[in-house]
Amino acid sequence: MIGTAAVLAFGLNYLALQSKDNTTLVAIADGAIAEGSPFSAEMIRLAALPSDFEGISHLIAEDDLAGFIGWIVGRSVTDGELVSRAMLIRPGAGDGLRTMSIPVGIEHAAGATLVVGDRVDVISLVENVPKFVATDLEVVSIAAASEGGISGVGPYHVVVGVSAEQALALAMAIDQGSIEVLRSTGAGSIPGDTG
Repeated sequence: MIGTAAVLAFGLNYLALQSKDNTTLVAIADGAIAEGSPFSAEMIRLAALPSDFEGISHLIAEDDLAGFIGWIVGRSVTDGELVSRAMLIRPGAGDGLRTMSIPVGIEHAAGATLVVGDRVDVISLVENVPKFVATDLEVVSIAAASEGGISGVGPYHVVVGVSAEQALALAMAIDQGSIEVLRSTGAGSIPGDTG
């Protein structure tokens, strides 16, 4: 009987170890996180998910955690919610630029093909005439407005590095509700463009 119990205990321990090998530790909000907060390790706890869990590559795994410390939380997160990469925005754009979020529907943003590091131009209707309001902006982050990532349904936010003048022009275009974001990576400058 003792021998059977020992074998059973060994078997259960073996299965537990095997299941750990097939899991990945991911970040879960340890309490509510407010939009705009700098992301820190104290905000989360780690939980094991099966390594083949659908969408696990979009979540923040234990090994990735250090790389996201200090990023900005792009939307409020509820206690116990899985923390995805799309929720976080890289702070600052470097080169003395500011960062600005452009809320735009997928159909007006190169069909959701934009990635971090892309260059984009923004067109808006000014007095019913299409005009480039900002060009050659670097995409520093893409924050999904809903779960499912950039290819999900609904609008998302393209976060770009801007000068003060570009920020004002974009703010006016956003207020007018007329925004078209074009992927311009490798396209070269626009004749007569002043940026």
